[in-house]
This record gives sequence, structure tokens and C-alpha cells, in this order.
Amino acid sequence: MSVSRRALTRVLLRNFTALALAVLPVAAVQAQFVPPRNLDPAGAAIRLDSSFQNDAWLVYAYDIDETGKVVNPQIYSSNGVLEVEQAILRQLSAMQFQPATRNGKPVKVPAEPVVYTWILDLPRKMSPAFEDAYRKAWDLYSQENYDAAFDQAVELKNFPGRNALEEVKFQILAASLASRWKDDAAEMQHLSRVVELQSLAMDNNFKNTYVTQDQFLKILSRILDLQLQRMMLADAGDTLDRMQSLGRGTQVVDEAAARYRAAEADFRSRPEVVVSGELVPLYQGGSGSWKSGLTWSDFSISDVRGKVGGVYLVCGGREQGLHYPTKTRWTVPVGWNDCAVELVGKAGTRLKLHQFAPGN
Repeated sequence: MSVSRRALTRVLLRNFTALALAVLPVAAVQAQFVPPRNLDPAGAAIRLDSSFQNDAWLVYAYDIDETGKVVNPQIYSSNGVLEVEQAILRQLSAMQFQPATRNGKPVKVPAEPVVYTWILDLPRKMSPAFEDAYRKAWDLYSQENYDAAFDQAVELKNFPGRNALEEVKFQILAASLASRWKDDAAEMQHLSRVVELQSLAMDNNFKNTYVTQDQFLKILSRILDLQLQRMMLADAGDTLDRMQSLGRGTQVVDEAAARYRAAEADFRSRPEVVVSGELVPLYQGGSGSWKSGLTWSDFSISDVRGKVGGVYLVCGGREQGLHYPTKTRWTVPVGWNDCAVELVGKAGTRLKLHQFAPGN
């Protein structure tokens, strides 16, 4: 597979609700820097109203100038619903902040990209044009003509105004292609996008979801296997918890639990566990990020190929910037639980995360 093909399968929009406050760049943790503060926290979240009857998702970013005004709002990626894009840009331009300061002087700062998702509880169906292209892609896939199926998948990814069901269908196809090409990281990202949309619908008690519960459990089971293969035990544990909450006692969940227990025993028998990671972008051409849960308190990174701009320890509602680069290990503070390490930097950067068993 060529570099361009591989890169395209890696571009995945993570699904979050709109953030009330922008996440600040690495500069925000520097001494004598005070980040901007939203002057209307209650109205900070971007909201649409019921007049928008199309599913939509997009990645946007903006700057906050020296007066606290939002400037340069930009949409970097979307599913092509123009009305939603325009509404988001209007709302962004109306936001007002107390400006950031450095050494007491107001400064202009960028906000990192935010993913906004707007989905509706409507009967799920594909448009005739999308469905026809989708069937052609699977026909090519069944013929093992994966390059041609990939080209067809590109058309589906760029299909203007595709709805959330069509997005799920595309991601399942892309995951299947990634599996054939043995690109486990890309496969997991595409399947995770399906989980994000399905979970958003379920969490909002939608009558209409995107896959059946049996299909959803199988997707989660595949994600768990990919996480276990990469020694991401904490993440696999979260996936198993989700499976058990949906289908405890079913064959697929019981088998997944058995695989997890075997992997956990192997994990805990080792003095050190190494996970390979790669920073992936929110949108094509953007900066990258990668996150992995931690099982043990001592950890480090090595074999960085590319550029890491920042390393963060995220534990529940707590977040701590870590000094990087460093030759010493990091340690999770006492009392901090459910922790993960998150790295940001140049997309495509590869690295190894080391976790050390207690006493090693």
C-alpha cells in the first residue's frame, strides 16, 4: 500500500461534544502565562437548534486576540453541510474571552482544534447514490480487489452531506480494508469512530442507532483484541467493561473476558511492557495526538521518530503537563487513578511507551 493510501485511512475525526473552553497549546503550561478565560461560560458550548435537520460533524479552530475576541475561525474538515458550518462560524465569532497574558501583557493565542458532532434521532437509511457506491465497494472487496475497493471508499469518504449512518458504513468498510492490509492502528481508529457514533446515540437514548447490539459487541470485541495485541491493557479493560454492561453472559462477552484475563496474566508477569504508538491528526494536514491508558505508575517514552510537542498525564478530571524531553521515568502521583498518557506533536510521529512493574 502506498504512503498516500495509508495516510488517508489514518485520517479519523474523533467524536466529542463541543468543548465549552478551548484546549490550549503547549505554550499554556509555560511559566508566567495566563490562559484566556471565557466571559460567558454558561453560553460557551456551541449549540444548534432543531431547524438543522441534517447530521453534521466538523473540526474547527480559532485564535483569541489581544482583546479577547475570537478571530480567524476556520473549519478544517466536515461532512459538507454548509448551513451547519455557517452557524458554527457565527457562534464562534460571537464568543468573548478575557485575553491570555504572558508576563502580564495580553497576547494572541490559538485554540486547538475541536470536533463538533450534530446527529439526529431519525430512521437510519442511506441515500440511493451512496448505497450504490457502497455496494460496489463491497463487491470489489469480496473479489479481493482491495486497491479498487479503497478507491471506491475514497469516494464514500468525500460524499457531500453524508449522514451519520453513511459515516458508520464508510468506517466499517475502511476498517475492513485496514485489516486486510494488516494496519492494526488504522483499523482500530476506524472501528473507534463507529463506537463513538453508536455510543453518542445510545447515551442520548436514541430510538434509532447505527448497528445492532450483536454487531456492536462484535466491533467492541475486535477493538479489545487489537488493544490486547498492542499490550494496551488499561484500554482493553475499559472496552471489556463496556461489553459487559451491554451483554454480560453472552458468548461473545464471555470469550472476550477470557482473552482479557489471559492477556492480563501475561502483562503482569513481565517487568516491563512496551506499547508502540503513532500520533494521528484530527484532520488531514493537522497536528497529531495519541493516548494510551496506564496500568502501572512508572512509565517513559523512547524511540521517538518525528516530533513530540507535549506529554500530558490525564487522570480522571486531573491533567498534568510532563517535562519532555527527559531521560528519567515519570511517576503517577499518589492518589491519582484511572490514568492515561497523551502525547501531541507532528502527525505521523512514532514512539514506544514503556510501563514498568512495581519494583523494576
